[in-house]
Amino acid sequence: MSLNKKQVQVDVVSDIMCPWCWVGKRKLESAIKQSAGDYDVTVKWHPFLLRPDMPREGTIKAPPTPDNPRVGARMKMTGQSVGIDFTGKCDRAPNTILAHSLMKHVLDTKGADTQNKLQEVIFRGYFTDGLYPDVENLATLATEVGIDKEEALQVLHSGKYEEAIKKEARTHSRDGVSGVPFFYINGRPAFSGAQDVETFVNAFEKLGVETTEHVG
Repeated sequence: MSLNKKQVQVDVVSDIMCPWCWVGKRKLESAIKQSAGDYDVTVKWHPFLLRPDMPREGTIKAPPTPDNPRVGARMKMTGQSVGIDFTGKCDRAPNTILAHSLMKHVLDTKGADTQNKLQEVIFRGYFTDGLYPDVENLATLATEVGIDKEEALQVLHSGKYEEAIKKEARTHSRDGVSGVPFFYINGRPAFSGAQDVETFVNAFEKLGVETTEHVG
């Protein structure tokens, strides 16, 4: 940690099934890189359930057609602009409780940096590789960020975090989060949506704190 830098904690309320959350992540990371000389930034991910009543096995998507592709032209172009390939390969809209549970476990036991890396891997697994976020796929993806597969399997089979995930997601809704991604910066609501890089940098400048101050 540099004593000459301001401290910024970004808390992102997100759902794994939201493509704009991945776009927002990439734009946030560009802002962090652009302002690296001025800020030490920590990113933590928190659950939101866009479809809280989704069956565990998800719901089947309609087959893609030229008139009704799974990934529209705007989404495809937006993804490409930040290095994302949205393929629409997965044939099911997902239940995301398991993914959120693994994310919470990793934040609690491995820290924010590993959790942030896992979030990237899960997004890629679903949106690009077409992997449904079930127990086996999530446990395999977790190994890419150094998590033991047996540990991940144990967490996912246990259901340990599921009620906590549902409760936290409801709390975010009650607090006024109606769309994701939603960003808090140093504990204060900043904005929702996959904003431009400059919007993030300006928020760092406005809400960042000196290293002598406490960041919760």
